[in-house]
Amino acid sequence: MKKILYIMLFFVATSMVAQEKKNNDGISLAAYVPSQVEGIPASAKKMLLNRLAQIITKNGISKNAYNSRFILAPNISVLSKDITATAPPKTALNLNVTLYIGDGVSGTLFASQSIELKGVGNNETKAYISAIKRLSPKNPEILEFVEKGKEKIIEYYNANCSNILKKAAALEAQNEFDEALVVLTNVPEASTCFNKVKSKIKVLYQKSIDRDCKQKLTEASAIWAANQDINAANEAGAILSTVEPQGACYGQVKSLYAKIAARVKDLSDRDWNYQLKVLDLKKTYIKAARDVGVAYGKNQPQNVKYNVRGWY
Repeated sequence: MKKILYIMLFFVATSMVAQEKKNNDGISLAAYVPSQVEGIPASAKKMLLNRLAQIITKNGISKNAYNSRFILAPNISVLSKDITATAPPKTALNLNVTLYIGDGVSGTLFASQSIELKGVGNNETKAYISAIKRLSPKNPEILEFVEKGKEKIIEYYNANCSNILKKAAALEAQNEFDEALVVLTNVPEASTCFNKVKSKIKVLYQKSIDRDCKQKLTEASAIWAANQDINAANEAGAILSTVEPQGACYGQVKSLYAKIAARVKDLSDRDWNYQLKVLDLKKTYIKAARDVGVAYGKNQPQNVKYNVRGWY
């Protein structure tokens, strides 16, 4: 009986790992509602963005609003609008929602799918929300549409791998390590290109955190040298606590931290609240490098306008 149970558990675990691998393609999409989609109430637009995000994440894709050139975009047209003969009367909408996956930089459309949605509410806004709530990530038509989009994205990276490597190399030559990491970490693991870029990702990640370590050590040292009181300690501590343990100057960071902590103990007779980062053995350098890319994207202007001409 135990043997049978172990066999069953083995197959369940194997199935779960296989499913995880299937869903973890490293593909990223940004949910984007173009200005062409007019007439949608603000709260309904918020619901629409939420549903788009669910379609992305529940289909094994990374929702990347900062660095992705590929987008999931909608268009909505009202097929009919009626007032029900109920007391009180309600608004009934029949919407045609078309979803698009494509390259938001070049404007190349990869896949599209139309879905009819019906919603009823006390007013037009609530009717919109009611209809959009029916946009299900588990809809078989949407699942097929997303898979087609994913295949096209992987094909893009397979076909453009040499150009991607050249772009990253040019950025590296300009010491733009974080931006170069964005270019390379956006390559999906499911593409043949990934094996060509992953060793370069490791090199660039190390260059990025080494530079970050040096800059933060210099900044914290200057703050502490200027005024060795509690406020300076806390300001320097906030900086030192963000340094990655794999940075080349981390030993110097620990030394400065120890000096400040000892001084804080003398000044206030209590331990310092700030702690240095410790090495996370479960975190791969690929994941760490992607985090650098996301942080870089968050610091860039967010008024991105994608090219969707000809999609509608």
